Amino acid sequence: MFLEPIDFATMYKEHKGATDFKGKSADDWSAKAPEMAPRMIRSPYVETFLSKMEFSPDDTVLDIGCGPGTLALALAKKVKKVIAIDYAQGMLDQLHIHAKQMGIENIETLHVSWDDDWSALPKADIVIASRSMEVHDLEAALSKMSVHARKACYLTYKVGGSYVDMEILDFIGKSIIPKPDYWYIPLILYQKGYLPRVDYIETERGSIAVQSEEEFVTSLRWSLGALDDEQEHKARHYYDKVIAKESRHPKPFNWAFISWKTVG
Repeated sequence: MFLEPIDFATMYKEHKGATDFKGKSADDWSAKAPEMAPRMIRSPYVETFLSKMEFSPDDTVLDIGCGPGTLALALAKKVKKVIAIDYAQGMLDQLHIHAKQMGIENIETLHVSWDDDWSALPKADIVIASRSMEVHDLEAALSKMSVHARKACYLTYKVGGSYVDMEILDFIGKSIIPKPDYWYIPLILYQKGYLPRVDYIETERGSIAVQSEEEFVTSLRWSLGALDDEQEHKARHYYDKVIAKESRHPKPFNWAFISWKTVG
């Protein structure tokens, strides 16, 4: 493939360890779940993701990092069964609430994380991981997906290495080591013998929906972990100058949509 062998799996681990973006805890996501659920479930992202998949009414789907049912609820109406797993119990609780409201009964939920033992986890025709691959060992995660999929896998991963618009980071004087970009995924998959396909989904950033300066600053704290006094002052100035007065919102997110067949 290359003139000299390149260990992309190890490169990813080193990059992941160096990045300033650290994953949220299960408790963090559980606390945020009630606020997130209505917006995520109704997002245009859902139909775009599903439109890029191949599935039949007889298929079973394993949804890894299912969140509040962002894809699971929509898929359950189109396939035989969805097995939805997440490491945040609060997300699973929201999925149950919305499934009951919609009269959906073919979703099984399991409190399971990427790092858990998956030996008892049933295989499925299709495995998906939507915006949920903030893992320390990417190669192991991709292997788990592939082993559990009888037909194909589909995932999305952030393009660009930052959840915050770089223009905002520059404005507030926040320098970062970005997270690993999506290209590690197709390269690792190719080295393991798969032929991944790459497409893209564009979505609005979370901060585009904020209605106030305080919500904007809170969203930055959530993404960056913390702001010092000067950075917070500049963030408030950015909101007033750019978002409120110029109505110029942060650039949309781009998600890499990566798929690969596990048979043939």
